[in-house]
Amino acid sequence: MKAVFDTNILVSAIFWRGSPYRCLLAAQAGLVELYVSPPILAELVRVLQDKFQLSPEWVDEVVGAVRGVARVVEISGTVHVVVDDPSDDKFIETAQMANVEYLVSGDHHLLTYGELGEVRVVTARMFLDILSQSSQ
Repeated sequence: MKAVFDTNILVSAIFWRGSPYRCLLAAQAGLVELYVSPPILAELVRVLQDKFQLSPEWVDEVVGAVRGVARVVEISGTVHVVVDDPSDDKFIETAQMANVEYLVSGDHHLLTYGELGEVRVVTARMFLDILSQSSQ
């Protein structure tokens, strides 16, 4: 199973032990092929530094850990789908370029789409349910 986790899922997985954390654990365990792109990693850095005031060393460690679990794909920045929040387009383009089945998000701008071509946009809880059903 292949997926893209948006930044709020990654941040939640880092700081809390809920569904996003379990999604990241599934990726670490090899149950999910996780994909990111340079713009997703850049946003993660920005959020960790600006919103959470983490030291550059800690941010480097966290981003390195995400890079260690995920495959990085390049995107062009030419996908324009999310009218209400164009900064979310990077997640859609990453999902398309990596040919994933799932975009895992807590962002209502993305969740309202439900499906974008072959990509299903789901919450972390929904993704865990799908993952659980597929392993039975």
